[in-house]
Amino acid sequence: AVRNDRNKKKKEVKEEPAEGPELTPELQELIQKVSRAHRETFPSLCQLGKYTTSLSADHRVQLDLGLWDKFSELATKCIIKIVEFAKRLPGFTALSIADQITLLKAACLDILMLRICTRYTPEQDTMTFSDGLTLNRTQMHNAGFGPLTDLVFAFA
Repeated sequence: AVRNDRNKKKKEVKEEPAEGPELTPELQELIQKVSRAHRETFPSLCQLGKYTTSLSADHRVQLDLGLWDKFSELATKCIIKIVEFAKRLPGFTALSIADQITLLKAACLDILMLRICTRYTPEQDTMTFSDGLTLNRTQMHNAGFGPLTDLVFAFA
């Protein structure tokens, strides 16, 4: 008789969580340095004095110049903090200036997005910037996020 294995019921295999490899002291030290660099260049949400604005709070427009100006100012300050963060990473300053610039250009927007997403408050559907400015979804759209707004909020 020919056996048809496709029709056999597979036994359920319970997978036990695999234990990760032990971290070497060097790796633990690297993780601590990166974590410290992040904390020192990015205050936590609870450390910020939140404030908001009434600009463009109710309906979406293509661009609110007042919010755009504020967002541009904050983005510039955040980029400076990202550069400070990178300079604290082991080995970063040993790279050539050209390589440092290339890495920063390649990663800066990603880091900005990750950082703002950690400041998402789901109860109010808001995001808080490093100076404490808190904007709702409509304001973020009007500040220049445009079509990225809903994707950023969904990711957060």
